[in-house]
Amino acid sequence: FLEIMKKTNINPNIMKGRIYLNFEKLKTFNDNLNAIQKELENYLEKKRGAFPRFYFLSNDELLEILANAVNPQSVQPHLKKCFDNIYKLDFGPEARSNIISKMISAENEQVEFPVKIIAKNDVENWLNQV
Repeated sequence: FLEIMKKTNINPNIMKGRIYLNFEKLKTFNDNLNAIQKELENYLEKKRGAFPRFYFLSNDELLEILANAVNPQSVQPHLKKCFDNIYKLDFGPEARSNIISKMISAENEQVEFPVKIIAKNDVENWLNQV
């Protein structure tokens, strides 16, 4: 694809450029892209099935959470969409901590968890504990 685009950039005239345009190759690229998109949709649906509150997030937001799963605190900006009036989770004073001790509302009301939640592995699993 990049090779075709480079050649097209050099010679943007479609009549002259059709010599190196392989429409079958472009169709194959498009089919592959559609297959990847379908698999991505299936993967996101599986994650939403494991944690139904993910349905409140767009695909881009969910991908951002899943891509940053090694940093549990990256979930913070999306909590408001997943939970009613949970503004943030308290991960403690350490910058990279993965231990959640309480939830905090938009009004700064704080509720301590009876058992601290360890945010590791799959995001949907530890969010289910919240």
